Amino acid sequence: MNFDFSDEQAMLRDQARRFLADASSRERVRQWMNADDDATAELWPQLAEMGWLGAAIDEAHGGLGLGTLELCVLAEELGRALTPVPFFSTVCVAAELLGRCPAGARRDELLQRIAAGDAVVTLAGAEAGESWPGTFERSLPKTRLQAGKVSGEKAVVPDLLRATDLLVTVLDSDNRPALVWIDATAAGVQRDALESFDLLRAHGRLQLRDAPAEILLAGPELAALLRTLRDRAAIIAAFEQLGTAESALTLARDYTLQRYAFGRPLAGNQAVKHRLADMLVKNELARSNAYFGAWAAHVDSEELPRAAAAARLSATEALNFAAEEALHLHGGIGYTWEADCHLFLRRARLLAVQLGSTAAWSQRLLDASVDPTLAA
Repeated sequence: MNFDFSDEQAMLRDQARRFLADASSRERVRQWMNADDDATAELWPQLAEMGWLGAAIDEAHGGLGLGTLELCVLAEELGRALTPVPFFSTVCVAAELLGRCPAGARRDELLQRIAAGDAVVTLAGAEAGESWPGTFERSLPKTRLQAGKVSGEKAVVPDLLRATDLLVTVLDSDNRPALVWIDATAAGVQRDALESFDLLRAHGRLQLRDAPAEILLAGPELAALLRTLRDRAAIIAAFEQLGTAESALTLARDYTLQRYAFGRPLAGNQAVKHRLADMLVKNELARSNAYFGAWAAHVDSEELPRAAAAARLSATEALNFAAEEALHLHGGIGYTWEADCHLFLRRARLLAVQLGSTAAWSQRLLDASVDPTLAA
């Protein structure tokens, strides 16, 4: 088995890194954070033009017909640049979910609009007390579909205020779990902004009151599909975390090389060298697990649950450690608004919980390692 990326995927990575170095520079990221400018409005058409939004969408729907590996490559570079666009929620989650739904006019239209850059689609799965995306493991959704209309509430929905279309998990009139499409601007849809520790990643609370909806998929197979989607999404998220962690390491390395104390750079001190080395070791371990996860997702291996959990846990640890150490190595200046350290710490804390807690993923890793049927 080959865990490395192909030459074509390496070219895609290089193209993405060059583009984002300018289009999503640290200065531009700060402008998006401090002003009302919307990175999505600015970058989304460009990402569509380069084919990123349709990377894993089949050619029949206007995509490139590539796959999970290309999404991993792009996610890593978007994470490296801290680019605040709804790529993960729309391309890595919604489009992947739609691609596994039965063919239909609405599903086909959504895939075409995503690939063209005309839609921002997000999955509203988590209700109060649940972890994203709501896989019916503990309870059925309280959000109900009756006579073609949905009523209920979803507690935390990523990129909700930017979304043009919503994919919502509900319980239909036959008490079956179902996935429905709802126009984000339809009557009966209320979207409220939530405060987020990461000022570049908006989340919201969704309230539905007789909102018109259209069923995309219904039945017990939805739960299995969402569990698989969660594993695949966790692997892509691990690459985003890895890119962000490597960027935090670069930030710390450059600062300690440039900052002098007592006539020598901070990086010349053995204690600082060891801390930078520890960051590198954790990043490389995370990369190994992320590559294993990408392979498992690419070939639909039965190892997918274990690989996803390992990638998720090691990437979360690597990014948390890198963000914290980068701040510490900057000293007092690292705690100021003007320093970039808090951007990485905020992103680390958000990504650590967006797909469920570390405890939940640790349990999933244990289950998959002891008895794979427990994690299926």
